[in-house]
Amino acid sequence: MTDTNIEGPLYAARKKVYPQAVHGRFRRIKWALLAITLSIYYFTPFLRWNRGPGLPDQAVLIDLPARRFYFFFIELWPQEVYYFTGLLIIAALVLFLMNALAGRVWCGYLCPQTVWTDLFYAVERLVEGDRRDRIAKDRHGLTMRRVGEIALKHFIWLMIAWWTGGAWVLYFADAPTLVKELVTFQAPMVAYVWIGILTFTTYTLAGFMREQ
Repeated sequence: MTDTNIEGPLYAARKKVYPQAVHGRFRRIKWALLAITLSIYYFTPFLRWNRGPGLPDQAVLIDLPARRFYFFFIELWPQEVYYFTGLLIIAALVLFLMNALAGRVWCGYLCPQTVWTDLFYAVERLVEGDRRDRIAKDRHGLTMRRVGEIALKHFIWLMIAWWTGGAWVLYFADAPTLVKELVTFQAPMVAYVWIGILTFTTYTLAGFMREQ
């Protein structure tokens, strides 16, 4: 009879990883792609597209009350869901083909988890120094300067996570109008809830669970 008793924890405890800064051609390509993909995500809601009178002029908009999806010159209705199905199938095939032909190009350069983790690492290195500096500081324990560095790092992380969540909700309403409503606390409660959820998930996944 096989012994089914398992000794020890089922989940390994997190061990802090100290990645070192990397330089070279592929690292420069990665920085360029990071800047491009984040710029697309953060600033696309502010692009305008003239569709004529009575129609929203936001280039990319998911208009839930009117049940419309606008993507530049494309307008999709709920009954045209087969377009979304086709796009998702094509995207999946492109992802599979990319991984089959070029290994971890998607995971290493374009995956959202990779992009935001790289950005968080960059902030960490900027505030706390490179690998050896961070290891030495952790070994020496907390000082006032160290506490200040940790606080500054987490503040920047939270600001990035907050803007990530804020940018997401801008795809569901007119971006300039919603930004004004958010600042003056007149936006719908659902917008604040989703910003809070996405702020928390971005901060947690990119800041603490990146090696897990």
